[in-house]
Amino acid sequence: GFTLGGIDEALDPEVRVGLAIDADGRVHGITSWLPVFGPHGTTTGWTLDVMRRLPDGFRPVTEFLIASACLSFAQWVSLSGAPLAHSGEDELGGLSSLLDRLGAMLEPLYGFRSLDAFKAKFQPRHVPMFMVFRDEAALPRISLALTEAYLPDATTADLAKAGLDVALRRSDD
Repeated sequence: GFTLGGIDEALDPEVRVGLAIDADGRVHGITSWLPVFGPHGTTTGWTLDVMRRLPDGFRPVTEFLIASACLSFAQWVSLSGAPLAHSGEDELGGLSSLLDRLGAMLEPLYGFRSLDAFKAKFQPRHVPMFMVFRDEAALPRISLALTEAYLPDATTADLAKAGLDVALRRSDD
């Protein structure tokens, strides 16, 4: 889990890829880093895109690969966003509550909060991310596009079950 990128993005010559390979040639993990462009098309930093590890491999391989990238890149790095992982801040009023419930509902399908907990071990500086759109009427299409990006294999039944699970947990409280 925890990735929007894939092989197509990792094959781009602008992308940096980290591999953890043992003495026997077995690949234990991979990360890919997308360039962040600044003025005049210069690369000013790198953002984490893909991170994968073997289920039965060297357990902290992803941490090793991220730390190695941080040490080797001369610029800053971003661990990317963890959308719908509640920050604990209530900057958005009632919208924060809605997004928090949505994050709880989708956690079993994607793991936004566990992704955020994973990234916390690197003591990142949190920077808010905002999505700007012209018209509220675009929100249904935006929601569908985001669902497809983060949960490409989720069926309508999966989403309904996740919502029902959250509703049942709330009624037990």
